[in-house]
Amino acid sequence: MGLEIMQGNTLDSVETWQCVGDSFEKFQKIICSFFDWNCDLDDSGPDFHWQMNLGVLKSQDSRNAPRILMARLTSSRGFFQIQTEPTSDVVIIMPVRGALRLERGGATQTIAAGSAMIYQPRTETRIYHLAEARTCEAYIIKLSFDWVQRFLYDILQLPVEQDLQLGPVIDMSASKAKLLARLIATLCSDAFTFQSRHLSPTLQQRLAETFSHMLLESIPHRYSERMQAPKAGPMPNYLRVARDFMHREARRNPSMAEVAKAANISVRTLETSFRTHMDVTPHAYLRTIRLQMAHQALQDVRETRPIAEVAADHGFPHAGRFAQYYANLFGEAPSDTRRKGPAK
Repeated sequence: MGLEIMQGNTLDSVETWQCVGDSFEKFQKIICSFFDWNCDLDDSGPDFHWQMNLGVLKSQDSRNAPRILMARLTSSRGFFQIQTEPTSDVVIIMPVRGALRLERGGATQTIAAGSAMIYQPRTETRIYHLAEARTCEAYIIKLSFDWVQRFLYDILQLPVEQDLQLGPVIDMSASKAKLLARLIATLCSDAFTFQSRHLSPTLQQRLAETFSHMLLESIPHRYSERMQAPKAGPMPNYLRVARDFMHREARRNPSMAEVAKAANISVRTLETSFRTHMDVTPHAYLRTIRLQMAHQALQDVRETRPIAEVAADHGFPHAGRFAQYYANLFGEAPSDTRRKGPAK
């Protein structure tokens, strides 16, 4: 049959893809282009037939990469995938026929139908797709971390770290996850992926928001307790003023006394309000803003200054301390960010 691409030509412009074939080499090429996997067969066997129907939910901001990829993948044999290039994107794989085996950090876990795997491949991750009666079938969803980060920030009004401390196994029979399982099956169904291109940008974004909210309400992660914690009441206006001042003046690293003065409050009130309403100290909040600014600068190909100079320009005069803070937040060294270049 060969490879047949029914719709679209590049991921940036595509709305719906249907890919089918009887060549493992072409399978690997297509899968790698969408999910950044390296794949291989576990053993020799009969011909490898496969099909993948894929849809995309995009942000209303067309300048950004697609927010959510949704796919139903079937194959006539098992295979395994390896992801060696670290990323913070969130990947969900829900087996429909067959099972999955996750190998990461020296640990092995098996995920059968009725459960799903959720992970961020921040370290080398190997996943075996195990066939049942010569068939593998799975639903796959990939959420860009940029989308998850912005979504969580809108809810929490807090800087979001890249390691969300996910799973890696979701019990889809649990009460909170049953509806999530149905939504995953719907989003990855042939009917939905084929029709997703007809949805307006506004509806696509609303669906992406709904799925993200349901996912983050259904599974444990780094920010679960903060999402479920009772609100401390409306955020005072002076705290909004302080926060806006921090964002505006972050590069020069203002003191907490300056921040408090800008908001016309005392330093003690500033500290108490940040802890009460944002569950973080104002100093840590400002430091995260500066780290995020430095991260963006290091992704910019036009920024060619030494890393230490970029760090100092964002209020980090000590290169070693900057590298430690940076690795804790982004899961990689500043030099790794520069080497990888702009985010895809």
